[in-house]
Amino acid sequence: MTDATGAVIPGVTVEVKDVDKGVVKAYVTNGAGLYDTGSITPDHYLLTFTRPGFSSFVRGPITLDVSIQTIDAQLKAGSTQELIVTTDVPLLSTESGAVEATLSSDVISQLPQTNLGADWENFIVLLPGAAGAPENASSASNPGQVAAINGNLPFDSILADGATTTLPSSENSDVTIFETTSEVKISTNGFSAQYGQGGIIYNQITKSGTNQFHGAAYEYFANDALDAFAYQFGATGVQLPRLRFNNFGVAVGGPVIRNKVFFYFDFDKTINNTINRNYETLPLAQNAAIANGDFTGPGFPTIYDPTTQVIQATGSHTYTLSPGSKVASVTQQCPCVIRQSFADEYHNGNRIPASLISPVSQNFQNLLNTQATNAVLQPANVGRSQTIQGIITNNYAFVTPGINPFTKFFGRLDYDIAANNRFTASVTESDNPGYDFGSTVCPINCESEDVSRHNAQISDVWNHSSTFLNEARLGFTDQLNFFLPATINQGYPAKLGYKLAKVDLLPGFGPGSNISGFGNGNTSPFIYKEFVYDPSDVVTLIRGRHVIHFGGEFLISLSDSTQYGYVNAGTPGFNGNYTSQGGQVTQGTDTGIGNGFSYADFLLGQLNSFSASQTPEYGARTKSPQLFVQDDWKMRPNLTINLGLRYQIHTGWSEVKGNEATFDPTVINPANNSLGAIWYGFSKANGRNQLIAPNYNIWLPRVGASWQPLPNTVIRGGFGVYASTLSLDTYGAGMGAAFGSSGNVSDLTSGICPVAQIDSDGSAPDTTDPGCGVIANGKNYNTLSPNAAYVNSPTTPDALNGQGVNYNQYHTPLPENLQWNLDVQRQLGHDYSIDVAYVGNHGYHLSFPVDLDQVPENLLGPNDINNKPYPLYQSVTGSTNNAVSNYNALQAQMTKRLRNGFQFNVNYTWSHFLDDLDSAGFGSREGYQNYQNAFNPHDNYSNGNFDIRNMLKGQVIYQLPFGKGKLFLNNSLLLDELLGGWQVSSVWVIEGGNPIGITTGGNNTSNNQSGSYTQEANRVPGQSLHLPGSTKQRLNEYYNLNALTLPAPYTYGNFLRNTVYGPGVVNVAASLGKTFDVWPSRGVKMLFRADAGNVLNHPSFGQPGNNAIGPGQTANITSTTVGGRQIQLYGRVSF
Repeated sequence: MTDATGAVIPGVTVEVKDVDKGVVKAYVTNGAGLYDTGSITPDHYLLTFTRPGFSSFVRGPITLDVSIQTIDAQLKAGSTQELIVTTDVPLLSTESGAVEATLSSDVISQLPQTNLGADWENFIVLLPGAAGAPENASSASNPGQVAAINGNLPFDSILADGATTTLPSSENSDVTIFETTSEVKISTNGFSAQYGQGGIIYNQITKSGTNQFHGAAYEYFANDALDAFAYQFGATGVQLPRLRFNNFGVAVGGPVIRNKVFFYFDFDKTINNTINRNYETLPLAQNAAIANGDFTGPGFPTIYDPTTQVIQATGSHTYTLSPGSKVASVTQQCPCVIRQSFADEYHNGNRIPASLISPVSQNFQNLLNTQATNAVLQPANVGRSQTIQGIITNNYAFVTPGINPFTKFFGRLDYDIAANNRFTASVTESDNPGYDFGSTVCPINCESEDVSRHNAQISDVWNHSSTFLNEARLGFTDQLNFFLPATINQGYPAKLGYKLAKVDLLPGFGPGSNISGFGNGNTSPFIYKEFVYDPSDVVTLIRGRHVIHFGGEFLISLSDSTQYGYVNAGTPGFNGNYTSQGGQVTQGTDTGIGNGFSYADFLLGQLNSFSASQTPEYGARTKSPQLFVQDDWKMRPNLTINLGLRYQIHTGWSEVKGNEATFDPTVINPANNSLGAIWYGFSKANGRNQLIAPNYNIWLPRVGASWQPLPNTVIRGGFGVYASTLSLDTYGAGMGAAFGSSGNVSDLTSGICPVAQIDSDGSAPDTTDPGCGVIANGKNYNTLSPNAAYVNSPTTPDALNGQGVNYNQYHTPLPENLQWNLDVQRQLGHDYSIDVAYVGNHGYHLSFPVDLDQVPENLLGPNDINNKPYPLYQSVTGSTNNAVSNYNALQAQMTKRLRNGFQFNVNYTWSHFLDDLDSAGFGSREGYQNYQNAFNPHDNYSNGNFDIRNMLKGQVIYQLPFGKGKLFLNNSLLLDELLGGWQVSSVWVIEGGNPIGITTGGNNTSNNQSGSYTQEANRVPGQSLHLPGSTKQRLNEYYNLNALTLPAPYTYGNFLRNTVYGPGVVNVAASLGKTFDVWPSRGVKMLFRADAGNVLNHPSFGQPGNNAIGPGQTANITSTTVGGRQIQLYGRVSF
């Protein structure tokens, strides 16, 4: 506050009136001419500045969002004049160096929704630097809250009215109802020390009641009759999936006591019924011959009989390969296996005799065939199918219903107890009792899925004086998930004769060879009951030119849950090694054809792996006390310095009864007194008393500055350190693992001996194939039976010897990010601004999930199993938490404020995102996690999954200038009804592609004992990876397969991870609507609108997948990242 000479004026009364609620609060400037309102509700405000002997100054109404806004005033001495300024606040950020954006309901409510219903998450992707990963559970075109933004991987924190709602297991959040959302502030770089728990903060602010009753009734409607076909890849006669979608609700708010108590309530209901068309590859119709063991058709590899095998213990053996192979022969160091082909043995071609087909395998086939017949499956249309190693893929199509109801309630109460004391309470409650009909026919892969949740908070803001404010809050969040498969306790193992099953549940597995899975392979039963308590308190002090915020919160997180997939009846694995001429060496060699076939292994019932488990519910606990201080120093009227420090404690993860078990490299294994065995939470061995140790050394400094050299120009910047949480999805391996039963066994012989037969009971080592199930010449030929590996409530450190185990680093560091930015903003007139920013980010202590029992590169060889760091185990899977990331971006955007019916934002980002490996707090949202060398993360350093080099995004709203209150034709009721109230809007995302995962997959030739996807390919000299032509012209081979080859045996490849990029995204959505003034004097309006997602019906193609090279592999694209045009109708009556 200054006079005409620029001198500060203390003692000025600042009256702040909430125009909507009628609430008035008064503040007084201090000796430095500063005042601070503290935390007040985002709304529309009128500010009046008065002091005896000076003129008065009135500013507003202004719109306050979730941010710090500076409203200065200049008073004239000796004047009684009142100066009124009605312009809104500037479009400049003058008080901090943070990179932030606000999604205001005034804007996003007028933009087209790109998904069914309405959700503010649909607009996250429009932010500069926001990216998704187009694989697993993420999305390139609309990732929502699992977006990576400005170099921050998807580890974020979501607040609802200031209280944390991020769940401790899945690290996602249930967001506020769109109708009830006033705005969302998104902080992505250099933000205040007041906020912690993640590199991205989403702060949702809900609507409240006012002095006038107001409300709305609304509905979103969608039907497949309005939609267009997505790209069909040559298929004909395809039908659109049946869609019947209705999302409707009613909201009302108003005064309970005028100027004092206000309420707001919303009821929201979704009815979402669909019928989906699914494509599966089944051993029926065109593939019916293989169900009977007939592989005589074209393209099938030669099948060998494992019961004829001879094991050569020493020396070497040369295998002569089939005609058409890229090489004539392969030489293998022994021990090795030699088998006779079925064709040579029985002189009946490439067929398995019916007498050798396992009855249990046949029963599984019959179950699938019976369910398929009951579902009236139909042969798929030509165009969806392709032939891979003799199998015609996607040969059957069928429909399944989708039932996904959703009911939500919201309530909020605001009570101004006194002029200096406000109480607020808000709660969102919802229930989503869905049913998943799976990707095959029920009951196979079907399950009930019920999710309910609450997000609530109460807060009290007390202005002790104009220079001392206190804000106390208590938040509570829960989410209850119950996912149960349809086949549990239905007697399926007994019906099938599957004696390996440990639980009465249909097992889930894939028979391989591109045939669709049997059983519950696509459903993972689990129970998650997650709770978050968030008490906090923030004090604001004004001392001279310093506005000081300090306080803290005490996050308490509970997860009374089960492991994901806590019931596994017994999963058999098949890979084609046992019907291969020489086991793994000829089945996985870059021969072009190779031999051996997974489905043939399945028919014979020869398992290369087996796993089963059932674990009880556990009680996981963690706490995080946090303190902060933030000093926003107004050094000069045009210069603000932000200094902050946040201190956090993470108490680690523990379990209430010690139900934890994990591999610990410091525990002595009694089997041979070597280091490396199982630690149990109840034992507290080696001084370790919980799964993850407490961390008391988390210091997070923040600094920023904002300089306004000219009234219309701001130069800002910031730097800070930010820490994420340790979600159980990503960091919870071993939680709940002690009090249960589990076991797994895998082939240790490189395809010489199976671990079991599918029709056995698993009680003894498998000796079906000659030379197997014994120890000979110092070599273990799979002497561990499935039952011996299956352990009930183990208590000894060596109880899981011979199995694959999980590792959880005791002193797991929190993933942290260094963030920095430099930003120049300039306002053009009252309504336009341009913004150019450099944004940087460095992540460290990031998750790097690998097999710690991988054979080191210098010890790879034909018989290298004893070269594993922990040879007593099959694998040791866990994260070393030493990955890093780096991000640099140039971002430019231009914004126009919504005024005179016109608003837009257009932004462009050039960026480069590199890392050792991608990760996320919410499981699988990071995309593929391919690696080669488990012991050197930097060997994997390359382009990250979220690396999109160029992004052009934007939004626009245009209200036609006709009708009442507009520029033209504003005096005729008839013309207003016809031409008035029309509006168009659009959002768009145009961006390059994400990197593609390419490894040797299941054709791993390194023998590193870590399985598939742990070996890169070799580049072929003189061959370009890029093929000519457009993406559409390269759908059958997107990149040049001839440019990559399998490395020589026992070596790693020289191909660098993520150096091939997939197709980009072009997604434009548009909206057309008209508003009718139904009852102008009462403010009653009616809106009709049509939103069209992908309005151009432009196909943005997906990636080829987590590709591999070698036999049976392709580089074809069969999916799109954006579906066909989908139209949603929206109606709303408001008052």
